[in-house]
Amino acid sequence: TDFGFFDDRITGNVEFYWQYTSDLLMSNYGIPTSSGYSSFATRNVGNMENIGWEFNLNGNSIIKAGKFSADFNVTFANNRNELTKMDETCLTSLNKEWDGNNGSYLSRVELNHALGSIYGFRYKGVYQYTEYSAEEIPGVSGPNAPVVRDKNGVVILDENNRTKEMVFRAGTTNYEFRGGDAIYDDVNADGSIDELDIVYLGSSLPKFTGGFGFKLKWGRLSWNNQFNFRYGNKVVNKARMNAENMYSNNNQSRAVNWRWRVEGDVTNIPRALRQHGYNWLGSDRFVEDGSFIRLNYTQISYAFAPSVLKQFGLNRLSLYVSANNLFCLTKYSGSDPEVGYGGYGVSEDNAQTPRAKSFTAGVTVQF
Repeated sequence: TDFGFFDDRITGNVEFYWQYTSDLLMSNYGIPTSSGYSSFATRNVGNMENIGWEFNLNGNSIIKAGKFSADFNVTFANNRNELTKMDETCLTSLNKEWDGNNGSYLSRVELNHALGSIYGFRYKGVYQYTEYSAEEIPGVSGPNAPVVRDKNGVVILDENNRTKEMVFRAGTTNYEFRGGDAIYDDVNADGSIDELDIVYLGSSLPKFTGGFGFKLKWGRLSWNNQFNFRYGNKVVNKARMNAENMYSNNNQSRAVNWRWRVEGDVTNIPRALRQHGYNWLGSDRFVEDGSFIRLNYTQISYAFAPSVLKQFGLNRLSLYVSANNLFCLTKYSGSDPEVGYGGYGVSEDNAQTPRAKSFTAGVTVQF
């Protein structure tokens, strides 16, 4: 639907769409090796529905006073997808059981749900002490020792009136948490951190995308700007995870200087454990808001008046200076929040090279 007001000084359109995609392609689809091959290069595996809308608004010389005028444009868009059909074998291969390893997230692919959902543990800080004291330190939020608690945070005692140790279980692993270890939310309050405590942590799909811009003119001088934005999407910052896990001999970030070292330390960075422990499980500790506003393009230009150019035998002469990707406003801690969507999986930032700034100057001459 198109519209215009005030002699088309304000124009725009609103679009709603519904798209049904059949025969979704999946690469390297596994097949029985008895066929002589291990996989198909690609195979049609399912159908998906996309429902969304887009809103565009333009202001043409919306402000005009003498030599000064101003234009603007705004675009908002939203898209929601839903998987309506998928090969059962494909669903099984995509929805693998949680492997129990550090750094691992689940991304469930379910019928009648959107793609790109992130599942993991809730991170609640670092245990201060190994042994529990009934007199917990006032003013320190959350538990300060790895003991089992009920859903109200009250310590659970056994039949001998003793505390029970909080443990991590995955397969044959049975690890007892100690002071300095990460605190994960025991969702079902069973005294064990395991796959039953994995919860929904957000979606890789943004709630809104779009852009906006404005152009200011004063006589023959103009300044043109264009921004784009993304709001409400989550990104797994794998680069930060690898730089803060203190699990191997890899270089680490400065953040690990504030790690837990001795009993009683109050910090949000767990202790260093080389090739041991579970201090960097896939949790919301490394899931960040990927919202941003980026100045994609700005240009200042000036066109000389024809009366000036005639004496030089010129029809047109203009100068311009432009810059791309001048700045990006975001709370994301990585190098660039504009991470590609994860397809069937989640959006992950593995320290991708950030978009470079660029500057250009030019002259246009027409005889």
